[in-house]
Amino acid sequence: MRILIFSPVPTHPPIAGNRARILTLADSLIAAGHIVHFAWAALEDGDRETMMQHFNGGFTEFEYRMPKSVSSVTARLRRRALRRMRKASAYVWGVDDWYDPGLTPQLITLQAQHDFEAVFVEYVFMSKALEAFPPGVVKVIDTHDRFANRHLHFLEAGKQPEWFSTTPADESKGLARADIVVAIQDNEAQLFAAALPPGKQVTTVGHLLDMSQSVQLSDAPRAVFVASGNSINVDAANAFIHGALPLIRAEMPDFEVWLAGDVCQHAHDAPGVHKLGRVDSVAQTYARGALAINPVRMGTGLNIKTMECLALGVPLVATESGSRGLENLRGKAFLAVADDDAQAMAAKVVSVLRDNALRKTLAREALAAARLWNAAQLKNLTGILRAPSPTLRKVSGA
Repeated sequence: MRILIFSPVPTHPPIAGNRARILTLADSLIAAGHIVHFAWAALEDGDRETMMQHFNGGFTEFEYRMPKSVSSVTARLRRRALRRMRKASAYVWGVDDWYDPGLTPQLITLQAQHDFEAVFVEYVFMSKALEAFPPGVVKVIDTHDRFANRHLHFLEAGKQPEWFSTTPADESKGLARADIVVAIQDNEAQLFAAALPPGKQVTTVGHLLDMSQSVQLSDAPRAVFVASGNSINVDAANAFIHGALPLIRAEMPDFEVWLAGDVCQHAHDAPGVHKLGRVDSVAQTYARGALAINPVRMGTGLNIKTMECLALGVPLVATESGSRGLENLRGKAFLAVADDDAQAMAAKVVSVLRDNALRKTLAREALAAARLWNAAQLKNLTGILRAPSPTLRKVSGA
């Protein structure tokens, strides 16, 4: 099948969880025998040359301009005023506010050139792109997250909301443009299904894992946290540095936490903190520690960092927010603690470091869980392109 993936987020460099999600989705479709073309509307910067090479020439960069309703001085001043007045509406967007109407003719031209049989649009705020495709093309939205009232999660945690949030009604409006809505975890799939009209298909395809790598872990008293520089990850790193880290070092003075990724730019300095910055290989970075941590204290969607640890067989201690969507694996494939319990985090890290048998058990169970997870997600992904709807039957019979 000829498939287009249209995204405002690049696949390369894969320095954040959402980029890794899109890349593994594309690679899984290619591995299944489909012809995949990646079209990128550059909402953020990326490595154009590497993407062109990775997709073997099946790559298009679209001209993208943030609409004036968002980028104009008047619009920015209005939102700034609302924030000063502590109005939650300052952080809410219409579902199409970030969509550049100039993308539609570019998509129509690309469709005329390639005659795609299916299109995956990344994120509901780009869903208007689906209107560029004729009947018979399977239209899929890969949601990544639930954006209805997403800003409230930040405000309730005392944080300033970032990125995109919309109303429940507008999210439903965007999702209804698709034949199939893909959620990243089951809880969100249920919420999407309840908000959509009858006949719309909702399925879960969690993060697809690269199971081709394995790591030989260090025996050093060292934990690794690989993360992008968003506020959730920075908060997590600093909470660990000022909470759990001193408690661990009180029992194990040689203990260090190694940070990798853009989180290093904003994480605090402290004894025992080692910053690697951006790294070429996540697997090799995890191999430099005896375990991994994921201390995030808020968020929605599925936590990609946790999934990557499972796929690599890295012993992991995660918070409840760091393991959302994986509740059934807590205490089996990894250890979990409450979000704000620094003492519990410290105790679990120390127990893993001092117990070689426990580390081996966690590594073995993590790999086993990752294999089962991947098989289920691949089955659901395959089912998307074989689902029994009139649209899909028409395409399949073409």
